[in-house]
This record gives sequence, C-alpha cells and structure tokens, in this order.
Amino acid sequence: MSCKTLFLFPTEAEAASFRCLRPDATVAIIGVGMAEAAAGTVTHILEHHPERVVLCGIAGACDERVGVGQVVEVIHDRVEGLPEAYAEEYVSDRLTGLDAVRSYTVNHTGDALRNEAIVASDMPVVEQMEGAAVAAAVIALGVEDYCHLRAISNRVGEPFEQWHLGEAVAALGAVAAQLFVE
Repeated sequence: MSCKTLFLFPTEAEAASFRCLRPDATVAIIGVGMAEAAAGTVTHILEHHPERVVLCGIAGACDERVGVGQVVEVIHDRVEGLPEAYAEEYVSDRLTGLDAVRSYTVNHTGDALRNEAIVASDMPVVEQMEGAAVAAAVIALGVEDYCHLRAISNRVGEPFEQWHLGEAVAALGAVAAQLFVE
C-alpha cells in the first residue's frame, strides 16, 4: 500500500484530535522514546511507502520564545547527551509557515536544559523524545520529504501536573489537519 503523506504520532492521545479532523489521512502510532519511535517509523514506512513523513507530537519549551499551545516546525534536531564525536545533526527543509525551532531529543524531560548551546541558540529550543530517531529512520529509508511538528505543552522543568496537554493536542490537530492535504 502506498500513500503520499504518512502522519506519525508517538501516542494515540496525540493523534486523536488530528484523526477527527482528517479521517482520510494515513496515521500511525510509533511509540514514545527513541527506540520505539525508530522501530515504529521503519515499520510504517515499509508498510505505507510514503512520499512524505510528518512527525507530530507534543514538546516542552526550553525558553520563552515559544508559548504553550503554539505549534512549531522543528528544522534542526539532535540527541541530547551524546559525545560530540557521535552526535548527528538532523536538519530539515522548512515545509510550513510555522515558527521554526531547534530541538533536542531526550530520554528524560529536562535533559535539554543541561546543554549550554540552548542559551546561545539563534532560534527557540524545545525538547521531545522521538524526533532524532524518526529523522534517522526517514533518512535511512530514503524518504525525501520530512516534516516535524510539535505543539508546546509545557515549559521544561514544570511538574507534569502543570502541563497543558489538552490545549497542546487540540492545537496540534488543528494545525496539522490544514497541512499536506492531498
């Protein structure tokens, strides 16, 4: 089976709003964290043979340049905490008119705040748990069009109880539903 655009979400909760607005879209749940996301991405790309992959999910903002509930496009990602000799930079072309951000893929919320480059970054910084793994899988499988969208659910460091998950997921669904309509 082949599709033009494959929308990937880490969890069903993140996909639910989008599914309601775009029941025609090809959507796959890939799991949370780098290992699950990479394996899920490979599985679904091999199943659907998309021309474009769009990763959608929530993220935490590392600085004040993006607001809670805002949907952004990640154009630069890397795994936080890897030694520089092994750290890959995943740079994507902008495919939307959304604000562009730099992202760090982390294993634990708050890990990106340890990186001194955040303070010096020329663009807003977010952290999430799947992006670099999905980007690596997309590149390895030769999918040329890749877009990474994140809705800001919290400020990094806030307790989970203060996250605005419902607001972020609704915003993500509304924005993503308007993009890449075939």
